[in-house]
Amino acid sequence: MSGGALVTGLAGCLSGDDDPELDVGRNTVIASMPALWDFTRQIVGEEETLESFDIVPVGEHGHDWNPEPATVEDIDHAGGFVYMRDFAAWQDDAAEQLEADDDIHVIDASEGIEFFDSPAEDNDEHWWMDPVYCQRGVDNIADGIVDMDPDNEAYYRDNAEAFNEELQELHGEMQDVVDRAALDTIVVATHDSFQWWYQQYDIQVESPVGTSPDDSASPDEVEEIEGLMDERGIEHVLYDVGEPAQLAESLAEETDAEILPLTPVETQIDGAPELDTGISMEPDWGYMDHFYEINLPSLETALQAE
Repeated sequence: MSGGALVTGLAGCLSGDDDPELDVGRNTVIASMPALWDFTRQIVGEEETLESFDIVPVGEHGHDWNPEPATVEDIDHAGGFVYMRDFAAWQDDAAEQLEADDDIHVIDASEGIEFFDSPAEDNDEHWWMDPVYCQRGVDNIADGIVDMDPDNEAYYRDNAEAFNEELQELHGEMQDVVDRAALDTIVVATHDSFQWWYQQYDIQVESPVGTSPDDSASPDEVEEIEGLMDERGIEHVLYDVGEPAQLAESLAEETDAEILPLTPVETQIDGAPELDTGISMEPDWGYMDHFYEINLPSLETALQAE
């Protein structure tokens, strides 16, 4: 299939900008969700040889967002496309079609990363929530960027190495919170993207919802979570900032718990503004902002590591 056939199926809003005149060319790398956009941004740096765009509009959740026809420039005008296999059907379809075009570098950030059967789902693909596995993803993206622009390989490799050092430091801070924690369990009352914390840090993530943003909790599932909270002395209910927080509010009211935010780095705005969490997310927030401004403070409080 030719690249032009992607126009209606894969056009999307880059970085949340509705301007149809965005200059997307062969020096542009399109990233398919906010975390990958930031990883790519860190690698291409500020030399302006290449530039990174996030195709997910500000305010949308990367996991359940699908491109709309003819929103802005079609993806096949770009020089590179960064995606994750098995994250969203449209991404896998786009990658398959774009690989037929020799002018576009298709970069699977998940290459070589083995998914695992988590307590929430089989073949759990949320590896980017683990700062250790993120380093492999960054290296994968760097390999693709180097293929696009081999003349600047040393620059891109240096940027990737520097960012991976930051990710390793973040891993240490996550581990420190767990080491100081009185609890080992959190309750997430929205889309559960956080089971890779179970594998890396032994944080038990309990959710009445599961991993699908469209799932809803049954009365029995809610009752089970309420009993678990009472049994383990859990005083906080967490929610995904990209999802509605009604269930979190209801569960918190029933258990006299406080509500805290978590971010899977899939959106650039708090989706539950009615909650007074003090979050002021910015459209250009990167991975570290999401963790240091939201995830680490919330985990420290919820796990009673203060």
